[in-house]
Amino acid sequence: MIQIVIADADDGKQIHKWLRLLLPGMPLSGIHKFIRTGRIKVNGKRGKRDTVLHAGDTVNLYMTDEDYAASRKPKREKYAGVKSNVDVRYENDEVVIVNKPAGILVHAADGDYSSTLQAQVEAYVYRKRDAVEGQAFTPAPVHRLDRNTTGLVIFAKTSRAARELAEAFQSGRIEKTYLALVTGTVQKAGRVTAALARVSDEVTAVTAQGKESATNYTPISSASGTTLMKIRLETGRTHQIRAHMAHIHHPLVGDVKYGARRERGNSTFYLHAAQLKKDGDFSVTAPMPRAFAAKLQALGYDLANLDGKL
Repeated sequence: MIQIVIADADDGKQIHKWLRLLLPGMPLSGIHKFIRTGRIKVNGKRGKRDTVLHAGDTVNLYMTDEDYAASRKPKREKYAGVKSNVDVRYENDEVVIVNKPAGILVHAADGDYSSTLQAQVEAYVYRKRDAVEGQAFTPAPVHRLDRNTTGLVIFAKTSRAARELAEAFQSGRIEKTYLALVTGTVQKAGRVTAALARVSDEVTAVTAQGKESATNYTPISSASGTTLMKIRLETGRTHQIRAHMAHIHHPLVGDVKYGARRERGNSTFYLHAAQLKKDGDFSVTAPMPRAFAAKLQALGYDLANLDGKL
């Protein structure tokens, strides 16, 4: 028999999900049979598929040491071929905050999971930390950025942190500040409160039937018919900045889906999640990407003069 005390990282996880991560070498059918035949008990009681585990629970697995050791080994090397050289801007036992480059998905939609930021952060944490006996939780993003948006993304390293961070985002206790390059000259700060709703997989639109949304913006500098803006989100709707800037007739430069003119030789827009703050727990910044800075310089912005304003 194998006995495991549930760690904080796995607090709130259902048994079948915990087992799948704990025993990667056991097929899914074997996991279900393991539970169905009563070979797992939690605090002395027979575990069921939807039993929720809590920190401090004692779990007994009725299997031999040899079978347990074999089931702990994945059929192939875990995260084989997945890069883990992510740009970590902040980390503690509960969270890791990374700087996402352009052109990468936060989590899998269609295509190769191994190339997503989530896979890379999982590989980073897996390769860095000492194995904790019985711990099964893998890092999970608690919010997302578009493929071509750069900047800070928070990953929870424990179930508890995932719940707390999700609630903090929902209640507005995490302050999100972005840098955006928009078309046209913006002279005054303002606030957009237009409601938003998804109208397709690729576009969010302003509509009275949408969800309440609020975006604050402040112009930093203007050049060549564009404006560099500092934007603070009060809510976190999909494509919120892109849709709200288009709504006030200042779409992001290069953002053709939201009405901007297509730029020759460029298929992206310029939006960077530059800062995240939470209740005094952390204040994390990410430097402007080189491509963003190069675009500003090409448009005639004085980068040296911008340093103190960003």
